[in-house]
Amino acid sequence: MALGAAIPERWFADKGALAPGVTKAEIYRSLPTRHRPIGELPAALATAFKTAPTDLTIFVGEAYFVDHCLNHHPDVPDTIYRRLDDILATYEEVILDRREGRDAIILTKKLDGRLYLLVLRHYPPQVVYKTLFPADKARPYPALPRWKPSTQPKASSGEMRDQKECVHGRDA
Repeated sequence: MALGAAIPERWFADKGALAPGVTKAEIYRSLPTRHRPIGELPAALATAFKTAPTDLTIFVGEAYFVDHCLNHHPDVPDTIYRRLDDILATYEEVILDRREGRDAIILTKKLDGRLYLLVLRHYPPQVVYKTLFPADKARPYPALPRWKPSTQPKASSGEMRDQKECVHGRDA
Protein backbone atom coordinates (compact mmCIF):
# COMPACT_ATOMS: atom_id res chain seq x y z
CA MET A 1 0.00 0.00 0.00
CA ALA A 2 1.20 3.50 -0.75
CA LEU A 3 2.19 5.37 2.35
CA GLY A 4 1.24 9.03 2.50
CA ALA A 5 1.44 9.72 -1.23
CA ALA A 6 0.46 13.32 -1.77
CA ILE A 7 1.30 16.35 -3.82
CA PRO A 8 2.33 19.12 -1.36
CA GLU A 9 -0.48 21.63 -0.79
CA ARG A 10 1.98 24.48 -1.36
CA TRP A 11 2.33 23.34 -4.97
CA PHE A 12 -1.40 23.82 -5.54
CA ALA A 13 -1.15 27.34 -4.05
CA ASP A 14 1.85 28.13 -6.28
CA LYS A 15 -0.07 26.81 -9.31
CA GLY A 16 -3.09 28.95 -8.44
CA ALA A 17 -0.94 32.07 -8.10
CA LEU A 18 0.33 31.83 -11.68
CA ALA A 19 -1.39 33.84 -14.39
CA PRO A 20 -3.35 32.01 -17.10
CA GLY A 21 -1.24 31.31 -20.17
CA VAL A 22 2.04 31.10 -18.23
CA THR A 23 4.73 29.38 -20.29
CA LYS A 24 6.84 26.39 -19.33
CA ALA A 25 9.94 28.62 -19.28
CA GLU A 26 8.24 31.06 -16.88
CA ILE A 27 7.16 28.21 -14.61
CA TYR A 28 10.66 26.73 -14.54
CA ARG A 29 12.17 30.15 -13.73
CA SER A 30 9.77 30.79 -10.85
CA LEU A 31 9.37 27.37 -9.17
CA PRO A 32 11.82 24.78 -7.82
CA THR A 33 12.87 22.09 -10.28
CA ARG A 34 14.60 19.71 -7.88
CA HIS A 35 12.88 16.34 -7.47
CA ARG A 36 11.07 15.88 -4.17
CA PRO A 37 9.51 12.71 -2.75
CA ILE A 38 5.72 12.68 -3.07
CA GLY A 39 4.94 9.13 -1.98
CA GLU A 40 5.86 5.51 -2.08
CA LEU A 41 5.22 2.89 -4.72
CA PRO A 42 3.42 -0.16 -3.31
CA ALA A 43 6.02 -2.96 -3.11
CA ALA A 44 3.82 -5.29 -5.18
CA LEU A 45 4.17 -2.92 -8.16
CA ALA A 46 7.98 -2.94 -8.17
CA THR A 47 8.14 -6.08 -10.32
CA ALA A 48 5.93 -4.48 -12.97
CA PHE A 49 8.95 -2.47 -14.10
CA LYS A 50 11.56 -4.06 -16.40
CA THR A 51 14.11 -3.42 -13.68
CA ALA A 52 12.55 -3.51 -10.23
CA PRO A 53 13.43 -0.35 -8.31
CA THR A 54 15.15 -0.84 -4.97
CA ASP A 55 13.96 2.55 -3.70
CA LEU A 56 10.17 2.74 -3.88
CA THR A 57 10.01 6.50 -3.29
CA ILE A 58 8.18 8.40 -6.03
CA PHE A 59 9.74 11.73 -7.02
CA VAL A 60 8.71 14.79 -9.06
CA GLY A 61 9.81 18.39 -9.31
CA GLU A 62 7.35 21.18 -8.51
CA ALA A 63 7.98 23.08 -11.76
CA TYR A 64 7.42 19.91 -13.81
CA PHE A 65 4.23 19.09 -11.92
CA VAL A 66 2.77 22.61 -12.21
CA ASP A 67 3.65 22.84 -15.92
CA HIS A 68 1.84 19.56 -16.57
CA CYS A 69 -1.20 20.71 -14.60
CA LEU A 70 -1.48 24.05 -16.37
CA ASN A 71 -0.20 23.35 -19.87
CA HIS A 72 -0.87 19.68 -20.54
CA HIS A 73 -3.83 18.52 -18.43
CA PRO A 74 -5.77 21.54 -17.20
CA ASP A 75 -8.92 19.38 -17.28
CA VAL A 76 -7.74 17.37 -14.24
CA PRO A 77 -9.17 18.96 -11.08
CA ASP A 78 -6.92 19.41 -8.05
CA THR A 79 -9.20 17.03 -6.14
CA ILE A 80 -7.99 14.20 -8.40
CA TYR A 81 -4.31 15.06 -7.82
CA ARG A 82 -5.04 14.99 -4.10
CA ARG A 83 -6.13 11.35 -4.44
CA LEU A 84 -2.74 10.07 -5.59
CA ASP A 85 -2.55 7.73 -2.59
CA ASP A 86 -5.95 6.25 -3.52
CA ILE A 87 -4.81 5.60 -7.10
CA LEU A 88 -1.62 3.89 -5.94
CA ALA A 89 -3.37 1.78 -3.31
CA THR A 90 -6.44 0.71 -5.31
CA TYR A 91 -5.56 0.92 -9.02
CA GLU A 92 -7.78 -1.09 -11.35
CA GLU A 93 -5.28 -2.08 -14.02
CA VAL A 94 -1.54 -1.85 -14.68
CA ILE A 95 -0.45 -1.19 -18.26
CA LEU A 96 3.19 -1.74 -19.18
CA ASP A 97 4.77 0.94 -21.36
CA ARG A 98 7.97 -0.36 -22.94
CA ARG A 99 7.70 1.74 -26.11
CA GLU A 100 10.98 3.23 -27.30
CA GLY A 101 12.90 1.65 -24.41
CA ARG A 102 10.70 3.08 -21.66
CA ASP A 103 10.42 1.41 -18.29
CA ALA A 104 7.04 2.80 -17.26
CA ILE A 105 3.75 1.67 -15.80
CA ILE A 106 0.34 3.24 -16.26
CA LEU A 107 -2.13 2.75 -13.42
CA THR A 108 -5.81 3.13 -14.19
CA LYS A 109 -8.43 4.21 -11.68
CA LYS A 110 -11.99 5.41 -12.02
CA LEU A 111 -12.53 8.50 -9.85
CA ASP A 112 -15.66 10.61 -9.75
CA GLY A 113 -17.11 8.70 -12.70
CA ARG A 114 -14.09 9.20 -14.99
CA LEU A 115 -11.16 6.91 -15.78
CA TYR A 116 -7.75 8.42 -14.96
CA LEU A 117 -4.26 7.24 -15.89
CA LEU A 118 -1.26 7.74 -13.61
CA VAL A 119 2.08 7.30 -15.39
CA LEU A 120 5.17 6.39 -13.37
CA ARG A 121 8.55 5.85 -14.97
CA HIS A 122 11.67 4.17 -13.62
CA TYR A 123 14.83 6.14 -14.24
CA PRO A 124 17.23 4.13 -12.07
CA PRO A 125 17.57 4.66 -9.24
CA GLN A 126 14.39 6.81 -9.06
CA VAL A 127 10.72 6.16 -9.73
CA VAL A 128 9.36 9.38 -11.20
CA TYR A 129 5.81 10.71 -11.47
CA LYS A 130 5.31 11.57 -15.15
CA THR A 131 1.68 12.60 -15.48
CA LEU A 132 -1.95 12.04 -14.48
CA PHE A 133 -4.67 12.51 -17.07
CA PRO A 134 -8.18 11.38 -18.03
CA ALA A 135 -8.52 8.48 -20.44
CA ASP A 136 -10.28 9.17 -23.71
CA LYS A 137 -11.24 5.50 -24.20
CA ALA A 138 -12.86 2.87 -22.01
CA ARG A 139 -9.79 0.64 -22.57
CA PRO A 140 -6.76 2.90 -22.97
CA TYR A 141 -3.67 1.77 -24.86
CA PRO A 142 -5.24 -1.49 -26.08
CA ALA A 143 -2.02 -2.62 -27.84
CA LEU A 144 0.10 -2.37 -24.68
CA PRO A 145 0.43 -5.41 -22.39
CA ARG A 146 -1.33 -5.61 -19.05
CA TRP A 147 0.44 -6.74 -15.87
CA LYS A 148 -0.92 -8.95 -13.13
CA PRO A 149 0.94 -9.38 -9.84
CA SER A 150 2.70 -12.72 -9.51
CA THR A 151 2.03 -12.64 -5.77
CA GLN A 152 -1.55 -13.86 -6.14
CA PRO A 153 -1.88 -17.26 -4.48
CA LYS A 154 -2.47 -20.11 -6.90
CA ALA A 155 -5.41 -22.40 -6.27
CA SER A 156 -4.64 -25.97 -5.27
CA SER A 157 -5.73 -28.79 -7.55
CA GLY A 158 -8.60 -29.56 -5.15
CA GLU A 159 -9.77 -25.94 -5.25
CA MET A 160 -9.55 -25.96 -9.04
CA ARG A 161 -11.69 -29.12 -9.20
CA ASP A 162 -14.23 -27.56 -6.77
CA GLN A 163 -14.40 -24.39 -8.90
CA LYS A 164 -15.00 -26.44 -12.08
CA GLU A 165 -17.76 -28.43 -10.40
CA CYS A 166 -19.50 -25.23 -9.25
CA VAL A 167 -19.31 -23.78 -12.75
CA HIS A 168 -20.82 -26.90 -14.29
CA GLY A 169 -23.66 -27.09 -11.76
CA ARG A 170 -22.49 -30.17 -9.90
CA ASP A 171 -22.41 -28.36 -6.60
CA ALA A 172 -26.20 -28.08 -6.21
